[in-house]
Amino acid sequence: MTIFERIESTACGCDSAPGTPALMPVCDAVAAALALAAPVAETETLPLQAALGRYLAASVRARADIPRFDNAAMDGYVLRCADLVDGGLLPVRGECAAGDAPAALPKGGAMRIFTGAPIPQGADTVVRQEDATRIGDRVRIDTPPRAGGSIRKAGETRRQGEVMLPPDLRLAPQDLAICASAGAGTVTVRRKLRAALIVTGDELSPAGEELTGGAIWDANAPMLTAFCDEAGISLVSVVRCPDRLDDLSAALAALAGTVDLILTSGGVSVGDRDHVKPALQALGAEVAVSGVAIKPGKPVTVSRLDGSVILSLPGNPVAAFVTWQVLGRPLVARLAGAEAGPVRRHVRASTALRHKPGRCEYRPARIVGYDGDGIERIACADHVNSADLAALARADGLILIPGDCEQIKADDLLEFLPL
Repeated sequence: MTIFERIESTACGCDSAPGTPALMPVCDAVAAALALAAPVAETETLPLQAALGRYLAASVRARADIPRFDNAAMDGYVLRCADLVDGGLLPVRGECAAGDAPAALPKGGAMRIFTGAPIPQGADTVVRQEDATRIGDRVRIDTPPRAGGSIRKAGETRRQGEVMLPPDLRLAPQDLAICASAGAGTVTVRRKLRAALIVTGDELSPAGEELTGGAIWDANAPMLTAFCDEAGISLVSVVRCPDRLDDLSAALAALAGTVDLILTSGGVSVGDRDHVKPALQALGAEVAVSGVAIKPGKPVTVSRLDGSVILSLPGNPVAAFVTWQVLGRPLVARLAGAEAGPVRRHVRASTALRHKPGRCEYRPARIVGYDGDGIERIACADHVNSADLAALARADGLILIPGDCEQIKADDLLEFLPL
């Protein structure tokens, strides 16, 4: 068996790569972004059917012992081991099913019992029906039982008052089942994050509209809207902003302080028509990240204004996608009060890959099999066009190629960020 140490840091290699003195290493950028964000404090109490995808604000504790009473782990016959005489034959004195409140077991007898049924007073063993033979109104025990066998004991899963689910967990369907089994009909969760999206780019038209002149269809707005929906964020406003500094400054000022997160798309680089950073500076925003040694997505910026965290993503859709995965997902988790670290694992390259040293690269990759140790093998293009959205459609995740690396050999280990 091959064992790898847990991946604790981004290990992007940007800080030691040549030509990146003005860019922040990815690991530092993630840490700076998370330091800027504080979890929302407001909570609400919801019924279980409305709590899917929400983040717990308080522990869920068992309201009773689980199981609440000794019960049968399978169908069979319940008896006292001490009564097994006369060749293992016992008279059958009734039956007990789940939901019943059975009478005490008569001395010297057995009772037919079904999975989940309470154990009658005086009984100490359930014999599986496969290990017994029914003969009229008697049962023959074919395999000598063990006292206590096939019985789930009261409280063996949890005792009353014990924690079933910890706070800051995002509730999945199985978690709702655990809450219900603990007797919790409602849960206390953090309120939903509220976000706004500002889309810049005079050339952008909504998908479906007819294009004229130099217009192109906007891919980022539907993608970022979907990311918000996937993360359980309430997107309260989508603003299409002209490429003018005054308009962008006004849009940011109007939204700051009204939402937890502002997403901006495009206009974050250093061209004459890129106004995000000048607008942030003019408004006095606290900028924690401004330019990261990452490919694609170098201009990505993280700031805060009037209590709202602002994540400014590049206009290139692939770059916006990658920087959302690397910076946006942990940032949203931190705002929601959850563990913010990325979930990454090791994979093995199936072919050699080239890379230009300088910035670390997150490259779309597909899982194509496993090596002899059970480690996933990935395949990806030797070169990826940062405007090629189709590469993302075929990807299972993003591999990280460190910034100080020029060549990945076949069978080398890489870090993998699943999508």
